[in-house]
Amino acid sequence: MRITKDTVFFITGGASGLGEATVRELHAAGARVAIADMNVERMDLIKAELKERVVAFKCDVTKEEEVKAAVEGTVKEYGTIHAALACAGIATVSPTLSSKGSIDLNLFKRTMDINVNGSMYVAKYCAIQMSKNPAINERGEKGVIIFVSSVAAEEGQRGQVAYSASKGALNGMVLPMARDLGRFGIRVVSVAPGIFETPLSHSMPEGVKKRLNADTAINRAGQPDEFAHFVRMCIENGYVTGVHLRIDGGTKFSNL
Repeated sequence: MRITKDTVFFITGGASGLGEATVRELHAAGARVAIADMNVERMDLIKAELKERVVAFKCDVTKEEEVKAAVEGTVKEYGTIHAALACAGIATVSPTLSSKGSIDLNLFKRTMDINVNGSMYVAKYCAIQMSKNPAINERGEKGVIIFVSSVAAEEGQRGQVAYSASKGALNGMVLPMARDLGRFGIRVVSVAPGIFETPLSHSMPEGVKKRLNADTAINRAGQPDEFAHFVRMCIENGYVTGVHLRIDGGTKFSNL
């Protein structure tokens, strides 16, 4: 999919971190971008900075009707959607069993609700719209849906039962969904970031960050613009579908 001034992107979690970096990458490429996020103040700042070709919708991805409304609002504003990035998510820690007690099942359910159900709502309503698009090239491509997984789906650490389960679920959805939607000209991909510099990582103790960085082949965390560039690559390469792809700096986590 070639990105042009007519290409429309829908991004949840686009007001901060990796999502915001992707908003900026695609906007700089000339595309029109819709941000769906809970942080209205931050979205307003991004809109003021970018000035044009960007709209924003307050959206709680655990509420199906709000995701649907944001998608429909994007279509009303720009006429369609060509690519969607489900980047809204939370990272949670609750050990299965510890000296403080057993796993918090309410936290488990909330993690699944945001990370899995929220992504599914994005896929459902964006796919409906994408299927109506005329083919944008001679290969019949109409759209692409991208989930944000994690290396924790395969190498989860202690306390990451809920988080790893939610990201593993996204990886498991990709191939059957790609097979479902391929006949409509829609691709489906999951990208799995490793350690990245984000607002979440900034709150980590320095010692923890050093240990995590040491598990990469290049001894550093990824930068948000590197994630955004990777997402753009997945968008632009029309033969990438049905797979989950790692962007991890050569990370293979041990039992930290």
